[in-house]
Amino acid sequence: MSCFLDRELEHKLAGGVIRAGRLTLRLPRVFGFCGGVSNALRLVEQTLAAAPAGAVWLLGDIIHNESVNDRLRARGVRILGEAAVRAAAWPEFAAGDTVIVPAFGLPLAQMRRLEALAAALPLRLVDTTCGYVQRIWRFVAAQAAAGATVFVLGKPRHPETLATLSRAQGPANAVVLLPDAAAVGCAAAAVAARHVPALPPGLVQAPERYHPDLVALAVQTTLLEEEVARADAALRAAAAQAGAAFASAATVCGATRERQAAARELCRSGCDLFLVLGGFTSSNTTQLYRLARQHGPAFFLRTAADLRPDGIRHFLPDSGATVLTPAWLPAAGPVTIGLLAGASCPPADVAGVIRALEALGVAG
Repeated sequence: MSCFLDRELEHKLAGGVIRAGRLTLRLPRVFGFCGGVSNALRLVEQTLAAAPAGAVWLLGDIIHNESVNDRLRARGVRILGEAAVRAAAWPEFAAGDTVIVPAFGLPLAQMRRLEALAAALPLRLVDTTCGYVQRIWRFVAAQAAAGATVFVLGKPRHPETLATLSRAQGPANAVVLLPDAAAVGCAAAAVAARHVPALPPGLVQAPERYHPDLVALAVQTTLLEEEVARADAALRAAAAQAGAAFASAATVCGATRERQAAARELCRSGCDLFLVLGGFTSSNTTQLYRLARQHGPAFFLRTAADLRPDGIRHFLPDSGATVLTPAWLPAAGPVTIGLLAGASCPPADVAGVIRALEALGVAG
């Protein structure tokens, strides 16, 4: 993926500790692109290298990283907004066009519609859906076929969550979306009492098919591991209390889990502050930010451009605001900075931040 890598600074991305003037930069033992992201971008690169005759369409962001998607737009890829994808408001594809399914996948009905269009026009269909996500889909589909009530822990509007929910609904089962810890608590109480969870409208699909004897849990693969573990434990205990069978695919993906573990190690190593780099809509990067701010001041950046002469521009996930903090570095003395990057963050973006911090350290 030559358009995303930075060969010049590749050695620094694996170096662990970088010193520049009064600044010491610490990087975790693993960070940046996971296997699913690398595979998705490899497939896109192969598609573009083949010089397709028609237009190349991408149904939503390939991953949640603005700089990656901007680079694809610059190469002529037409990216449909995620709101339009959720509404299935597709353009009029032409015969010979290429349509790319992003790494999060698509809801089942949309995927079937797309496959029918691909056969009829025809279109070239490129599916970059993460293999780990597809594994979760197989689990929920099997549970739905068995008539289990499937609980899905995830962000309600995240494309991966929507794709998983669509595959968890069968002809004889209920599906329950759990967007937060409060919903998990409500669901656990309902499972223990063997009745339909009293959740806001829209979170429970087909409540009349609620099956109290079969309970299953699946999760969005990029959530914070300890929160997933708490949800799993709560529903497992509730099912045991009710005498219900319980099945779980409540695990974040291996790459996310590994990156969160490496981030915890770094956060405990004695850094003065943390920079978290990645797309502002990225779930896995948001979880790294939440980890980091438990250990000290943390700033969520998109690219090196957020390190400005007048301060640091950073994102606040809780409010959705982007703010400018002027005096973010101590005025004098040595400073140790922990640098974290999400699984959807390109190495070139990490390298750009390292360059900016090196210049800042030497100048300071």
